[in-house]
Amino acid sequence: MTKTFEKDWSKTLTSAAKAVHGAVSYTDKKHLTLVDVMGLTGHAFRMNMDPVKVGIESPTSFPGGYILRRNLCNLGFISSMGEAAAPITPEKLEQTIALVQESVDKGYPAIAFDLFVPEFGLIYGYDDEKQLFYAKDAEREGTVAYAKFGEPKIGLLFLVTISESLPHSKYEMLRMALDMIVDHTRGREWNHTFKDRFVTGLAGYDCWIDAIKERRADELGHAYNTAVIADAREYAARFLRELTVKWNAGNSVERYVREAAAEAEAHYGAVADAFSSLREMFPFPQGGALRDGDTAGRAVTLLLKAKEEETKGIAVLEKLLSFMKAYHSEKWVH
Repeated sequence: MTKTFEKDWSKTLTSAAKAVHGAVSYTDKKHLTLVDVMGLTGHAFRMNMDPVKVGIESPTSFPGGYILRRNLCNLGFISSMGEAAAPITPEKLEQTIALVQESVDKGYPAIAFDLFVPEFGLIYGYDDEKQLFYAKDAEREGTVAYAKFGEPKIGLLFLVTISESLPHSKYEMLRMALDMIVDHTRGREWNHTFKDRFVTGLAGYDCWIDAIKERRADELGHAYNTAVIADAREYAARFLRELTVKWNAGNSVERYVREAAAEAEAHYGAVADAFSSLREMFPFPQGGALRDGDTAGRAVTLLLKAKEEETKGIAVLEKLLSFMKAYHSEKWVH
């Protein structure tokens, strides 16, 4: 059983999913909880790893436009995107600002990156007269001048907005989510932007373990990755557990989803437990004693256990995906 009974399910260290949930909460799908969003976007199952030093930037170093637009598609939305490369021309800045304003005017916050800190956040208002955006991210809430917005420190003016809501069925949403989860975990996720610098999914474990063994792992980065993934896998186990309750036993598809989710939850719960122990050993931002030989050995043992259980868990979800690809009905009388 996972050690998640005291967890606050309204908070997460995965800022991308938190931002998506924040934006979606202003739409007709505001009933989706953060647990739903973490699961259906696949963020609860992600591992994005810098193989050299387990850097602190690992969790957010992925092709954000591609991933977040697929996230929104999974949840039943058409989206728009801005990815103007720096230096930002006045024309590109004007077009991106207009995209933000269009979204805000519809009542949907825009999802951006590096508003106050290098994490995902939301722009929820603007003042054209003062040339300001009103924004919020994991660090704080405040204003961002249009001019400062046009000088991104990451070399890219990143933005994703919700354009239109679609009537996706829960069958479609789960199938698309599983497709993302399996591709990511198996290392097949499109990652052109960072393909030579980061690895994804199960392969991340091997890189992480090697970095610890070879004393290359950054202590702060190690602690942060541990905290983010511990939180994510707790959400993964919770999401799977809720599938066993929310899906009824009215037909064979629903029964199979419940059975597969229960089987997978046992494995991802074990992953969450392993990371919970790692989080206690290596708290963020303190870091822990990663340079101590015995402590490092214990960390490797826990990561190997987590990898073993996640390997079993993704095999179950892979079978469920294969099954779900054959069914697309919203209602099924048989």
